[in-house]
Amino acid sequence: MTSELAHMIQNRRTAKQSLDTPVSKELLKELLFTASYAPFHKSEPWKVKLITTEKEKVFFYTQVIETLKRNGEIHDEESRLRLEKKMTSLIKRAPVTLLFGRKRSENARANTDAIQATAALIQNFSLLLAEHDLVGFWATPGFVLDDQLATTLGFSEEIELIASYRVGYRDHSLPVRKTTRQPLETWVSDLCE
Repeated sequence: MTSELAHMIQNRRTAKQSLDTPVSKELLKELLFTASYAPFHKSEPWKVKLITTEKEKVFFYTQVIETLKRNGEIHDEESRLRLEKKMTSLIKRAPVTLLFGRKRSENARANTDAIQATAALIQNFSLLLAEHDLVGFWATPGFVLDDQLATTLGFSEEIELIASYRVGYRDHSLPVRKTTRQPLETWVSDLCE
């Protein structure tokens, strides 16, 4: 018999589209708090910014467009129109966007631990969303990795952004994508095999 947790892990899906219905900031904070029980060493390495209001969405959009210009991704009229259209869809039309960052360290192990712990936080958050009929799209577009953008958005210099995560209520009129995984034997083996 499959447990409820196993069912949730196997059936949770990323969704690029969602309903426009607003998502309660209080609910998001509850889910983030619960997700924060992800494993980590010493101190929690993550920082999260919520983008829920029109003012926040416009500010984020404007800063992303400026970053794309500065990095040369917007270099002519065609690229400007294409990327402005894409960012309008990804940022301005998303009910909520969360930006996940992690604390940098000069210690290689601490850096790896911080990335892994923050990824575990995001995975916990993803599973909790599904319990509330919410869907998310976890991505790391190039602009997320831009340190200047991160500080412009209010993260301290010790924080590196690692994910942009859009959230909205599931649109039940859209089909749920089926997925498969490689057979276990293709990626699991005994050490001395």
